[in-house]
Amino acid sequence: MKQSLKVLHTSDIHLDNNIGAGEDMSHAQIGFRSVIDSALNHDVDLFLLAGDLFDHNRVKEPCLEFVSEQLARLSCPTVMITGNHDCMADYSIYHKYDPREAGSHITFLNEEAGSTHRIDELGVTIWGRGIVDHHPDHKPLESVPDHEHEGWYLGMTHGFYIDRGMQAFSSLITPEEIEQSGFDYLALGHVHVYTVMEHGKTTAVYPGSPNHAQGAKEMTAALVDLDPESGVGVQKILLTASTA
Repeated sequence: MKQSLKVLHTSDIHLDNNIGAGEDMSHAQIGFRSVIDSALNHDVDLFLLAGDLFDHNRVKEPCLEFVSEQLARLSCPTVMITGNHDCMADYSIYHKYDPREAGSHITFLNEEAGSTHRIDELGVTIWGRGIVDHHPDHKPLESVPDHEHEGWYLGMTHGFYIDRGMQAFSSLITPEEIEQSGFDYLALGHVHVYTVMEHGKTTAVYPGSPNHAQGAKEMTAALVDLDPESGVGVQKILLTASTA
């Protein structure tokens, strides 16, 4: 049985070693804190982070401490994957840093072939596949498992959506793969512009980036309403920069 849920979906924060406080906070810090603020203000049931939390795998302790502080502000179930910038390669920062230490509400889906997480109290099944190696042979939506539970089926992955050509690009996602996935909602990361695609029964969304330094004209996230009667509704959230 599906229940009404509210979800905040973000990606591409690109935090690095430029870490400050107050008016010296970086664009990435401001963006990440703003998206956490938005999740709290909207009282969401679920928080999804679809990769590239970090800009690279060489981030140092001040950055990691900032991330843990922000993640700990959430109390709702929080699910995250890696992107191409913070991929799960042998040199990944995630071999040294475990975001789950920020709280028991955090789930990190880091299996190379993808993995599934069930949240019984929300009636949600989430399949997520981040990036280990960003190259043309990597297919983010390869081998998506069938939905074996009642309720909502959500996907999370990181890659580049194409509807024609550009086969030489890495980590490609096609309309056919989205349609065949069986997801109600697909939380994407990689493209820094808010974009919504509809293929079959699946609504797939890039939430944009909350980081102005990534070339985004707006600081955005996606607020997703899952309604048993009307289905999936998505709203672009314009985030407000604050250093207070």
